[in-house]
Amino acid sequence: MVEHRTGVVEVRGVSVLVAVSSAHRGAAFDSARYIIDELKKRAPIWKKEHWPGGAEWVEGA
Repeated sequence: MVEHRTGVVEVRGVSVLVAVSSAHRGAAFDSARYIIDELKKRAPIWKKEHWPGGAEWVEGA
């Protein structure tokens, strides 16, 4: 399962959730890592960081 938030996400908020199931934890970790890596390659992921006095767009976040 993969869920990806859109819109405003609070600092330390969850923006992506990946859930996998496997008989062995190593395979589960490898699968989750693969999914996140592919998501970052394929999806147009960007963010705008806000702080007192300014903001900046960050590509490929």
